[in-house]
Amino acid sequence: MGVIPFDTRDEASTEEKRIHSQFGAFRSEGEWFIATPRLLKFIKNFAIQHTDLFTEEDPPETEDIVETIDTPETEDIAKTEDTAKTEDTAEESFGERLAKARKAAKMSQKELAEKVGCSRGHIALIEQNRGRPGKSLYRKLIAIFGESLESPIEKLTQYNFAVKMEDESWISENREIDTFIKVIEEIGIENVKALDIYTAKIPLIADNEYPDKPQRKVETETGTYYIFAGLSNVSKKKILEDIANRLDLKIEVYINKVK
Repeated sequence: MGVIPFDTRDEASTEEKRIHSQFGAFRSEGEWFIATPRLLKFIKNFAIQHTDLFTEEDPPETEDIVETIDTPETEDIAKTEDTAKTEDTAEESFGERLAKARKAAKMSQKELAEKVGCSRGHIALIEQNRGRPGKSLYRKLIAIFGESLESPIEKLTQYNFAVKMEDESWISENREIDTFIKVIEEIGIENVKALDIYTAKIPLIADNEYPDKPQRKVETETGTYYIFAGLSNVSKKKILEDIANRLDLKIEVYINKVK
């Protein structure tokens, strides 16, 4: 069970109907809900953000809080960041570096939010490691605070998909698919093709073009190949790690600056 406080019953009733329709809760009496797991996350986040999360004088608006419901993507990022910090406790998270830089500049969360054009709640969530900024917001924050926000990995990996090769060199192109293909080329297209990897019911590396499939044409000294290009970053990471494992190579694949 969970309860969300409101000043009037009308406000509670309106919010109850909205949450019921959006999150699949079963309505009960008054402001109480028999909660689905997703609604429990909403209630938990709501409670956290009105207590220890927001330490400045005024709490954020409710619209900022609704943005904080966990999704599979943010949960995966949080788990990956937790793992990275466990492996190297000396490495501060982006959120920790942001909070430190903001305080050093004697700037409130609200002032920073106004400068970069987002909600104060969004800044608070990033500082508490409950989310990461998108590309646009990331660039704005870097423009304000400079390289102090960037970790060693972020300085080496200019873009959001990067691979550390066996010889300690980095491959990180502007477009994720370019990084993916360049890594395959470095490993050797023939070596990867011999693994006979299939994706979307066609070979990852094909000898011919499939008109209804997204492919990238790659020409080498040994021939012309068509590499499947319709992969998510997570799929690219899994495929590259599988290739490395099967060829006994040591590479590290990073998405959004984390391994």
